[in-house]
Amino acid sequence: MPSLNDKEFLVDENKIWFTGGYWPEGVPKQLKDVEGIEITPLWDGFIKSADEYGIWDEEICWFVYGSYMEKVKLRTLFNYAKKFGTFLYDKLGIRKGDIVAIDLPNSINFVVAYMGCIYIGAIAQGINPTYKPLELLHSLTMTNAKVLVLMDMLYIAGANSILPKTSVKFLIPSNFTDFLTADEDTIQQLGIPSAKDKIPSETDDYKIYWMKQIIEETEPKEITVEIDPWTDPAVYLMTGGTTGLPKVAMLSHANLLSNLFMIKPWVNLEPGMVTIGSIPFFHSFGLTCVMSGALTLGMKMLLFPKPPSDDVLSETINQIDTPKGIMYTGVEMLFKRLTDFVEEMGVDEYKKKYDFWKKLKYATQGAGPLHDYVRIPFEKIFCPIRVGYGLTETSPVLSIAPFWGPNKPGKLGLPIPGTDWAIFDQDNFEAGPICDGTKERGNFGVEHTGEICVSGPQVMLGYLGVQKEQEDNLKEWNGKRWLLTGDIGFMDEHGFCEIRDRKKSLIKVSGHSVFPKEVEELMGHHPMVDESAVAGLPDVVTGESVKAWVTLKKGFKDGKDIDAETLKKWCQENMAKWKSPKYIEFVRKLPVSMTGKVQRLALQNKDLDKLDKGKSIKG
Repeated sequence: MPSLNDKEFLVDENKIWFTGGYWPEGVPKQLKDVEGIEITPLWDGFIKSADEYGIWDEEICWFVYGSYMEKVKLRTLFNYAKKFGTFLYDKLGIRKGDIVAIDLPNSINFVVAYMGCIYIGAIAQGINPTYKPLELLHSLTMTNAKVLVLMDMLYIAGANSILPKTSVKFLIPSNFTDFLTADEDTIQQLGIPSAKDKIPSETDDYKIYWMKQIIEETEPKEITVEIDPWTDPAVYLMTGGTTGLPKVAMLSHANLLSNLFMIKPWVNLEPGMVTIGSIPFFHSFGLTCVMSGALTLGMKMLLFPKPPSDDVLSETINQIDTPKGIMYTGVEMLFKRLTDFVEEMGVDEYKKKYDFWKKLKYATQGAGPLHDYVRIPFEKIFCPIRVGYGLTETSPVLSIAPFWGPNKPGKLGLPIPGTDWAIFDQDNFEAGPICDGTKERGNFGVEHTGEICVSGPQVMLGYLGVQKEQEDNLKEWNGKRWLLTGDIGFMDEHGFCEIRDRKKSLIKVSGHSVFPKEVEELMGHHPMVDESAVAGLPDVVTGESVKAWVTLKKGFKDGKDIDAETLKKWCQENMAKWKSPKYIEFVRKLPVSMTGKVQRLALQNKDLDKLDKGKSIKG
């Protein structure tokens, strides 16, 4: 069994991020030196945390629906999870390695289903509840899931039409009310939708068991399963799918557990802290930083089935006691929206009415860049906010900007304990790194741009169904296993990396490389531009041309305050001609995924479809 003392998981302490003056004081350089670290199966980790912190009878899971909050003790969660796991094991014959797909919003229901899978060694597959039927079909087909746990309303929204085409043999519908202890009148007033009357009691293709009935009628049993935390998968998560259909990343117990202990000293996470759970658990960001963080590090999770309005979030925070403070893990648009809400109300008025600003201790932003126009006003009102960087394939966190001591806003931050990174030639990994973070090799700066590659115990086992020899982004070099992230960037002389763009997003204009992220950053300096998304379109003269989809700040209107030609001229005055958008289209809002990533591909594909049909495009 691997050890954290193995060369693969040790980082050369002469690397520039350790010696360059930016490493936070008191944070261990190696994962093996993090207090409390022990690589075990996740279930054992949950128990160890509960015993060590003495939190068995503390309310650790707070679920908010409308004005109602349900608080669940950790001991109760374990009991629910054991019941659910026992039912899967005894009644459905689910065993270690079988896949249970969980198609639920953030909720007590999700936590129980996830913990129940971990208890018996089943693999929990996160499913995006907003998936349309064909997307759900693709996900279930890729994993051959035997069990599907889903919110009852999703069944009539289309799941019923595709389930006969899958390997699902057992359907477990659930509803938020399954775990609410309020009286019937209160539950009725909440108006929680239900499809119980529209789901059959049985079908020819799969059997149906209701989660509420499982919890009420199952007697929990002690079930022991042999788990190798390094080689046994704990979860299957769909990757972002930047092009084409997403793949399934296999994350082991060790991947997920090690990533938590990497984050712990960096953010100074303490038992009793509250972590806000509005980012989805079907994604590794929410799964690790919120749910597993609470179950493994003794924190409390404040759950919302979807991101709440900012008045509801602020009012909820008023109602809870948080002596250890709050950590808010989110995406940029959530922090921007909160800041806009405060500024519209008036900072002084907000601070009189709400105490969120006093309770919030740390904020961590992921799933994209953190712009200064979001960071600076947020920090004036609330607390330090730092950008985190990672991928589904890395459980997910690779780096976080330092929360204390010197920092470099706009960069990715530094690799967290136990994580190594280097810049490789994007077309020739085997040639070795362009920049490996040592003074001897050097090659720091933008002129040494290449692919950011990372190594550490949080790197996934691989993609489901892909043989090791077929992996195109997991490579061996210098005794370590490296993940090729697909992000193009460079390292500076202090070890900070900066992403120029995604490898697959690169636009080639007359031989010049155009990075959409850079153009978006530059356009963000225009006083009327709120957000922009940039992608390439085919061009008979230049090979590709640049198009920008733009939203304007509140109070400005296209056609009245500004038009596309005026903004194009501004771009040409402020960036190289070949970077400047040939097309600019004003839109009301940009499409984003549930994790807050702007969907450039969706915008690009609409125009490509028009071009294929011989139609002209806007801009």
